[in-house]
Amino acid sequence: MTGLDQEKLSMLRTEGFCLPVDLLLPEEAAGILQEVRRYEELATRVGGVLGHNWTFPKSHLVAGWADRLVHDGRVLAIAEQVLGPDLLVWATSLFLRKAGSPGELAWHQDAPYYGWEEFDGKAIRMWIALTDTDRGNGTMRYAPRTHRSGLLSHSFRGSGVTALMRGEEVEFDVDDETALDVTLTAGQCSLHLPTTIHSSGPNASRSDRVCFAIDFIRPGVRLLGGRDSALLVRGADMSGRYELESRPAEEFGAAALKAFSRATGIRHSRMAGLMRAGRDPDARAV
Repeated sequence: MTGLDQEKLSMLRTEGFCLPVDLLLPEEAAGILQEVRRYEELATRVGGVLGHNWTFPKSHLVAGWADRLVHDGRVLAIAEQVLGPDLLVWATSLFLRKAGSPGELAWHQDAPYYGWEEFDGKAIRMWIALTDTDRGNGTMRYAPRTHRSGLLSHSFRGSGVTALMRGEEVEFDVDDETALDVTLTAGQCSLHLPTTIHSSGPNASRSDRVCFAIDFIRPGVRLLGGRDSALLVRGADMSGRYELESRPAEEFGAAALKAFSRATGIRHSRMAGLMRAGRDPDARAV
């Protein structure tokens, strides 16, 4: 049965992450990867809102494969073990590090960019490998026990295009020797907390590295910067803090595309408000 054993739960609490977690069968991951490729082609061809936002933050509202994953019983069982019975999907993200890409992301936390309050113990990111991941193809790296430091300041190191592409770097002395590579086989996943410091490197391999992330939150997470939306996938939301999204009745149908556009607009509007208030909205993630 898929789930987290006590060793993995303890690892999450003490280290700020846990891995590897068995989730999907390899052939399931391969099938989803094919659907992701078709999704990429369609989004590129269609353009517009879908073309600009197909990787983040609401693919589950329009793509069938993403909708199935966020409702998969194995996925939800793990999320419920960590967060409890009431679960919202706040965002979904596709992370593609193309073969031979020199791109990398600096050491950072996710939480400073999300505009959340009172999220301790109420949020988790599940990072699902749709291809094998290792140091050679630019996988994520975790800095152990850094979640204990809470929210930290971030800033750009250096200047020019390279610094901008690497993103803001956390103001924390990360010990590279103790950092852990997120080495997974296709179908496995890792989990990490919003304040866990992590990074990723270039893809020196001849194959793309493709991962799909789901940000689960409990309804108790408070928002900064205005309204937002989320998808209730288990339990109930009595908070009234989120505009609740609906599952797509038809993949890429008119109603699904309208819902996708609306939810994406709500999220970007809130993030823009946070930026004007002095909070950088660009969630640097891997």
